Amino acid sequence: MMSAMRAGVIIAVALAAGCSHGNNHDAVDAAPDTVVDPCAGLPCPAIYVASGGDDAAAGTRDAPARTIGAGVAKAANGSLAAVFVQAGSYAEAIAMRSGVTIYGGFDASWNRGDAPVTEIVAASPAVVFDALTARTGLDHVTVKSADAAQPGASSIAVLITGSTMVELARVTLLPGAGANGRDGGDGSNGGAGSPGTDGHPGVEHSTFPGCDNNALPAGGIGGASSCGRTGGDGGRSGVANNAGGAGGAAAGGTPGGPGGASSRAGTAGGVGANGAPGAPGSGGAEVGTIMAGVYLPADGGNGVWGGHANGGGGGGGGGGGTNLCASSGSSGGGGGGGGCGGTAGTAGTGGGSSLGLVAIGSHVVVTGSTITAGRGGDGGRGGRGGAGGAGGAGGNGGPYGGGNDQDDGGNGAAGGRGGTGGTAGAGGGGGGGPSAAIFCGGATTLTVPQSTLTGGTGGAGGASPGSPGASGLSTRTIGCSLF
Repeated sequence: MMSAMRAGVIIAVALAAGCSHGNNHDAVDAAPDTVVDPCAGLPCPAIYVASGGDDAAAGTRDAPARTIGAGVAKAANGSLAAVFVQAGSYAEAIAMRSGVTIYGGFDASWNRGDAPVTEIVAASPAVVFDALTARTGLDHVTVKSADAAQPGASSIAVLITGSTMVELARVTLLPGAGANGRDGGDGSNGGAGSPGTDGHPGVEHSTFPGCDNNALPAGGIGGASSCGRTGGDGGRSGVANNAGGAGGAAAGGTPGGPGGASSRAGTAGGVGANGAPGAPGSGGAEVGTIMAGVYLPADGGNGVWGGHANGGGGGGGGGGGTNLCASSGSSGGGGGGGGCGGTAGTAGTGGGSSLGLVAIGSHVVVTGSTITAGRGGDGGRGGRGGAGGAGGAGGNGGPYGGGNDQDDGGNGAAGGRGGTGGTAGAGGGGGGGPSAAIFCGGATTLTVPQSTLTGGTGGAGGASPGSPGASGLSTRTIGCSLF
């Protein structure tokens, strides 16, 4: 009982010397050391806090403050080192002040023991030590941070940044669950290419008396493509002893077919190459990073768009004929438009973490305490990549114009089919949120004598048609060297 102690007494506390880097969940023991407790018992110069108090009161034993935050402010302003808090649940986030320690475990008569529980319950982080240089701490206090609500957010019970001489004695830290990450979006299917138009029949084209002098037929038009991979136009007709024109090259470089020699048929246009498939995005890792005291989840990577296909080449025009009246061949068909690549699936974001204590660039001693992490959030699903669009069919070569017109001219050839667009890569699944008793970063020195550290359940990695995310790490510590 604290009533048996006096202010200013130096208490010898058994500390631990062992190092811990493993993933097992057990206690950390240590060798002896000494901690000076300037407020070991009552009476002692301190600010008093009780749930039935009044923050406008002086903060004395008979006139306690109502909130811990008000008690800490009064103690700091009055150059006192202690805040005594009665048992109860205090729904408030606490910003610690340099040189002030919060002592819990007092009953309604201000007697201190193990049975009365002083509990701080708040959103993450529930208690913050930031840039403190004098001895500051928590003693016999339970700290609970609420489950995270926003996608990918974390729950951290105690956050310590850039501080020295921080002491947590006989505390219980219980972070809530990390929130799940966001699902990635599915990609869109690529647009299909349009078919090329057919060529036109051959005609009599002569200035010889008694012969018709019809306009020469134009080649078929290449098919359109929403991503610019149009098909090549069909080749023009040849006249008399002249060869037909070659089909036009498609966007992307697919060649058109050569025209036919005199009275010969043209050659079909080339088929467009298919678009390349897009690569999938990477899956999120088992643990993210801490930056400026904020946990950044392990997001997946976005997929890569599918490649656009080439359009088909135009068909070659038929060669002309000379039997009786000079005539043209029929013209070539237009090549089909190339299909467009699908758009990429976007990444799932990582799940939030559940961390009892985060210490960044700080010196911290945790004595006789229990830190039990909650569940990490699940990673978000990676989005599906869109399918590539189909290529357009090539237009047919122009039909035979008949013996009275085309005579012995050759027929035009069909245009080539456009290629199919590439399927896009899926987004990677987000990594599951880690669950760890303690997360260390920067130049942190951490001593944990006679304390029990337990990691909870890491969040599940996000699913993906490509690369799923890793399951969140479950461990006692991340990035810490324990002394």
